[in-house]
Amino acid sequence: MERSEADIERSFREETARLTAARLPLGTVAVAAVFAFAWILEHGAHPERDWVYAVVYVGELLTLGVALALTRRPRWGAARLTVAAVALAAIPPWIGAYHIWTQGEGEVLVMALLYLTTGTMVLFPWGWQGQLPVVLSAMLTYTVAVQMGVRTASPLAMNFLGLATISTLSVGGAVFLARHRRRFLRQASRLRLANTALAAASQAKNQFLAGVSHELRTPLNIIVGYADLLAEGHFGALPAEAQEAVARVARSSRSLGYLINDLLDLARMEAGRLLVHLHPVELAPVFAEMAQFVEPRLNREQVAFHWEAPASLRVIADRERLVQVLVNLLSNALKFTARGEIHLRVQAPEDSVVAIEVRDTGVGIDASELHTLFEPFHQGASGRKLGGVGIGLSVSARLAEAMGGQLSASSEPGCGARFVLRLPAAPGEEVSQ
Repeated sequence: MERSEADIERSFREETARLTAARLPLGTVAVAAVFAFAWILEHGAHPERDWVYAVVYVGELLTLGVALALTRRPRWGAARLTVAAVALAAIPPWIGAYHIWTQGEGEVLVMALLYLTTGTMVLFPWGWQGQLPVVLSAMLTYTVAVQMGVRTASPLAMNFLGLATISTLSVGGAVFLARHRRRFLRQASRLRLANTALAAASQAKNQFLAGVSHELRTPLNIIVGYADLLAEGHFGALPAEAQEAVARVARSSRSLGYLINDLLDLARMEAGRLLVHLHPVELAPVFAEMAQFVEPRLNREQVAFHWEAPASLRVIADRERLVQVLVNLLSNALKFTARGEIHLRVQAPEDSVVAIEVRDTGVGIDASELHTLFEPFHQGASGRKLGGVGIGLSVSARLAEAMGGQLSASSEPGCGARFVLRLPAAPGEEVSQ
């Protein structure tokens, strides 16, 4: 449910009070530093005024110190902005008292008051409610100081005009900044609500994918099981045509099983519940299994499949997940290679990393699509023509990372695609081609 304007306004006031209290120490340090430096300059011109300056300086610091102490107390939490505004509004009278006491220069007083009004507007996000008391205090201080005999070398009207102009602009600036802070707060509130809704939708999607995948696996396993029994002759010998049909049913069912596993894994990944079991895996048997997966699906008259695996070469991986990644890569190669070759091999060694390459001579991938290739449910132009749901490469890339490896791709349109799965070599392996 969207937050009401009253809730947003309350949050704005609370944040304003919190930020004002948080920045009050910085304001205190700034006042102390500026007036300490001014004291040095004043001492050079009027050393006889040192004791008066010391009284005023201590008074300013005590005023700000009391405000700091009050804003730190929990029971003053609701009044932090008021305390800070009153404390800063009390500084102009201290400055005016010094100039009245010493019959100082009116232009110096105006300059000090201008610095104070602009500084508070920049430092404190308190809107006109906090800025106006400081401005009114500055104007009143200058008026009283003039009445009490502060000397001015320039016309009073000019001094009043300058002070009134800067004071008005500082109040306007405070209003402007507060208005934009309110707008940002509303936008942040909407973004939080949108993120919450997106998180809920993502969770619902993950639950749906997990539920559907789980429900599909049970009947699919039964189909595969009976297809295998038929192919093995448990229900009697089958005619040659029937054997080929049953083999197609079994292959298609297993392909559907791989897709369901990808969907289930995607849901687990989104929920952060994907588990991998890493141990040394020998590549030669895995490659032989991939050959058994690819060869029945080949159009042998148009596409050749070449594979080679170094004997006894092992990697650190989850064998089931490694097979899943290679099945996805080889399925894509089969889909997009109408004629030519598909290669499965191990590249030249790279330190303690084994690089498994799947390369084809198919349609290739446009360079503009490579950067989104591993995003879930993304498909390039060729993929949309030939079908698919666009999750295989995304799941494969995440599985590679989960096993401590990396999946990369390179391609040129019309020149095929090349995918490289890099995995850590098993300890003690002599990596060779």
